[in-house]
Amino acid sequence: TIDKKLWTMDSEYLKSTVGPAMTSAMASLVVEQPDDAVEYLGTYLLSYVKAKEMEASKLEAEKKFARLQEELAAKKALEDEKAREEAAYKAVKDKEESDLTAELEGTTDVASLYSKVMALVQSRTGATGVYLGRKETTDAGVSQIQYLSSTQELMVGKVLKGVPEGEEEGAEGVTWPIFVSSEVEETVVDEESGEETTVTKTVFPEDITISNVVRDPAVKCFGLPKLGSYVAVPVRYPSCLHANGVEDAPPPPEPVAADDVDPDAAPPPEPEVTEAPPKFAPVNVTSEYIIGFDTVGQGREFSSSEKAFARAWASKLADASSAAELKLWNADIDKLEAMAGAEADLTTDIAAKKEAAMGAIAEKITAEAGDDEAKKEFLGVSLKAAALAEVIVGVQDSVLSLSALSIPPKDESIKALSAVMVACGVEKSKYTDMLTGKVMWGGLSELITADLIASMTSDPVSAEVSEQIKAAGEGVDATSVPWGHVVATSCVAGLLLEWANAKAEEGDAKVTYDAKLEEMKAAQADAGDGGD
Repeated sequence: TIDKKLWTMDSEYLKSTVGPAMTSAMASLVVEQPDDAVEYLGTYLLSYVKAKEMEASKLEAEKKFARLQEELAAKKALEDEKAREEAAYKAVKDKEESDLTAELEGTTDVASLYSKVMALVQSRTGATGVYLGRKETTDAGVSQIQYLSSTQELMVGKVLKGVPEGEEEGAEGVTWPIFVSSEVEETVVDEESGEETTVTKTVFPEDITISNVVRDPAVKCFGLPKLGSYVAVPVRYPSCLHANGVEDAPPPPEPVAADDVDPDAAPPPEPEVTEAPPKFAPVNVTSEYIIGFDTVGQGREFSSSEKAFARAWASKLADASSAAELKLWNADIDKLEAMAGAEADLTTDIAAKKEAAMGAIAEKITAEAGDDEAKKEFLGVSLKAAALAEVIVGVQDSVLSLSALSIPPKDESIKALSAVMVACGVEKSKYTDMLTGKVMWGGLSELITADLIASMTSDPVSAEVSEQIKAAGEGVDATSVPWGHVVATSCVAGLLLEWANAKAEEGDAKVTYDAKLEEMKAAQADAGDGGD
């Protein structure tokens, strides 16, 4: 029984291990019936083993190929997903940029978009901070860069001090060379003749780059110095919104004389019907700004593509600013021409209103002051100021029209309106750039409101304010206040200055009148003491 079990186990073992090989070999042996059966059997078995090994190798190769295909498919799926995500992200970025470009092209208030442009540059360059600075000159003739907008709050309102015109050393920081031009020679080839001509061009730096702000002692840091780089790119554009921004337009070209026409040439086309040529043309001055950006705290430099992106948006900001100013300039010309056309009638109207208002003063003085000469003198000045305020109310629409203008008027009108602001008690900081000491037309014009006119019936000003009014309007003749090129003089500005001057006189008269009252009280007191 044990032998049978062992035999069965051996049989099973042989069947599972060499059974298939031996079965195939025996079948082949029967078919072929070789002379040397043993040798044939051995050779067959060797070939069988080799075939099985090749089959196993092929199967393994197929499995490996299948695994590789799966890995490649998974990798491609990841790449496709990444590509879709990148495409979606790029689409979002492109839309953000195209939307902001459209906003810049469609607005006349470019300053309201400064923060968006700074944020975009920061997003695309990975900068720690991005800030916009304007080059300007103080009343003392010293250049400075004032930072108007920034992704970092600490930069807004900061100033980079320059030097007076004509001086070269002493300016703060490393940014100033971006405003310095140089001349380069360039060869120009005539397309028709092929002749070469050398021309001289004025160029400015495309950027200022400091690789490591910590290692450059000239760098002005407004915060804690850290490793990183600094780049400034220029924003330079032609500006026409300034006091001398209008001139007469050049005359249209003369028509070609009949003697100069080639008789064999085809007759010229009929001239198109066009609008009348413009009377005025803009006069441009260069406005200069900078976009500064840094990697302070990151310890890296900006790539060439990051700097190129910043330069591209600096250019867009410049183009948008120039286009916006030209739109406002054109709109102003229409308003100014209307003002000029109405100036004569308005002057007559104001004169008539003044005559009527002043005519009632004498009766009021007699009624209120009686024989009190001191009071008469004070009331005469005070009622004059009140009468002029009444006239201003009567031409309120003309006064308010000044606030709609974007082209600043001449300095004399600025001084006249500044005197009005002082007389009305408006804080100087609301219309003056306290860093340059210059009056800002944008701030001043916004203050010309119905509420301002309503405040002109206020009590007499103090002696101190009276002196401030005189200082603000010093040297300006209220009977002829220059406004600009289109409107030579403004009777409205003159009326406003006349009122401000009257308020100053009223303040002085009040001081004198109060002093006389005190003298009278003292005299009465002395007289009373003597009677005792």
